[in-house]
Amino acid sequence: MKILHTADLHLGKRISKASRLEEQCDVIRELANLCDEQNIDVVLIAGDIFDTFVPSSEAERVFYRGMLTLAERGRAVIALAGNHDDERRLCAAKPLADLQGIVLAGEFDYSALGGEALTEPVPPASLFEVAAASDYLRKQRLKIVGHTGGVTVLKDGERVNIALVPYPAESRLSRWYEQDYNKTYDERVKEALARACEFFDDGYNILCTHLFLTKSEADSLGGLVALPVSVLPESADYIALGHVHKRLVISKSPLAVYSGSPLQYAYDEVRAKSVTVIDTAKRSVESVPLESGKKLTETDADNFDECLQKLDFFKDDYVRLKYGGEPLSRDETAAIKSHPAFNDLVVTATVRGAAETVRRAHLGEGEIFDMYYKSRYNETPSAELKAAFIELMEELKSEAR
Repeated sequence: MKILHTADLHLGKRISKASRLEEQCDVIRELANLCDEQNIDVVLIAGDIFDTFVPSSEAERVFYRGMLTLAERGRAVIALAGNHDDERRLCAAKPLADLQGIVLAGEFDYSALGGEALTEPVPPASLFEVAAASDYLRKQRLKIVGHTGGVTVLKDGERVNIALVPYPAESRLSRWYEQDYNKTYDERVKEALARACEFFDDGYNILCTHLFLTKSEADSLGGLVALPVSVLPESADYIALGHVHKRLVISKSPLAVYSGSPLQYAYDEVRAKSVTVIDTAKRSVESVPLESGKKLTETDADNFDECLQKLDFFKDDYVRLKYGGEPLSRDETAAIKSHPAFNDLVVTATVRGAAETVRRAHLGEGEIFDMYYKSRYNETPSAELKAAFIELMEELKSEAR
């Protein structure tokens, strides 16, 4: 079988005031086309399907239509709940999704899957019914069987076992099974991952989960977000990870890969995006680049003309201008903001004195944390520490909603 691994769609996310929904539709279509070209059997989306716990109706519409598009040609689609997702809301359409070969994974026990039976196709009376019957027959190539901890996908005698562990927030862990609170959070997550993989056998075994992992044991911040790589089970042939927005091989044994987000969502993210394709017959893993979506560009400018020149040069991107010149007039500011490429303006200096002042209202949590850390310790924070801070802020925002 061939399996496509992606993650972190963040449907409904905005960059400043710019909606990304159209680009997100484009990238889903690109994924579907890639599935056709590569003869993909299973699409794995490793968490953060939505950007917020309560997504807009437009974002939900993109999700449902997108999952149906990916499930065409008889493909199985698995969408896992990340830390940005309300698992109950994500799984609201589960009975309908199951019939389409779409697994909405927001729990720990999937043993009820596979109980629904599709009716036999009737002789077609029109081209539309021919297409429907053809789609039905394609779906019969794959069979999905649920277990506690995940699912098995069967095709022509081949078996791929996929353990599914949504982002293991404390509240979710407590619902999955009785917890031993004498153990640390790290230990309980490790136990949950191991339990999910108990149905693994001599088929190809995959763990799909949404975690923030670090290679350094010391970087785990009280077990709240950052987890050591040692929590990963050795029994998996491949571990499909979500949460980090750049492609990253976090472990080679077992092989654990962050596919990265399919679109650039922050100015300090890598611009090149890709998905990962696993060929179980060859036991190979390949990164396949993506083309959809605008890039995010941050650039400096010292006067009004330079602002317009930079916006024209990066006309196909979302542009954040870091402005350090003389104060702009109202008309100049309006002209800059009306440019199609404009997304954000950060004034980094004023003419009053030599001291530089920074407007923080337009900065992201990561940039503000960078400024604080540098002012306190006179050095740049590690990527793991910065990501942990951003994750903590997202957790607090979710709890406040």
